Amino acid sequence: MLLTDAQRARIQAIFQRFLEGRVRNVERLTLDQLKFNVIALRTSAPMLELDDPTALLRYRLAQNLERSSVTAMGSALQQVAREIAGQGTGVAGADIMLERDGRRYYIQVKSGPDTANKDIAQNIATLLNSARARDPEAICLLGVCYGRPEQISPIARGELTNRGVGLRVGREFWEFISGNPDCMADVLELAGAAASSADEAPFAERVERRLDALAADFMIRYGRTLDDDTWARFLADNS
Repeated sequence: MLLTDAQRARIQAIFQRFLEGRVRNVERLTLDQLKFNVIALRTSAPMLELDDPTALLRYRLAQNLERSSVTAMGSALQQVAREIAGQGTGVAGADIMLERDGRRYYIQVKSGPDTANKDIAQNIATLLNSARARDPEAICLLGVCYGRPEQISPIARGELTNRGVGLRVGREFWEFISGNPDCMADVLELAGAAASSADEAPFAERVERRLDALAADFMIRYGRTLDDDTWARFLADNS
């Protein structure tokens, strides 16, 4: 089934809230709140062309954004999947419940292939099988929002299979919950639309302003160029 206009609007709003949350976190950051591995930065600086404070802070800010986005994006993708599937569930361990051809499917949603290691797979299977206790004919699945099936750990896959839990990864997952083979492409389109639809200053401009402020603070404290004296002062203040 194709997404309705109302679904598309709600999904775009989910991604907009994700972006707004990330940008607001960046706007609140101070130099003291950013943790710096100065030795690692000094080692990588020539390779990454970190040749001035702005370049160094841009790299560190990108790291911070990426790390802080993992859990938040996972939650956003779960919300999108529930919106597309059309039915959440109050059953512990199952994020989505679908009914197809008279069968009920309990599905736990994870964002990417690396989230399914052995211990997590065992826990997922236990929770989903507890959900299946309500309906012994139900089918339990782990849905992974991005990646390819071969990127799932064989050990994790085996744990799921041995406990009667199926797997849908990437495009196959989105097609399964929507009935539309192009669903993942639609989700990508809506994510892009969210990124370019800021009502106020564009997200990139807001991040750039915070970067400029952080770089200015760095230069006041340590120096305007990344020479040996600057690195020494930077290390002394972060060790």
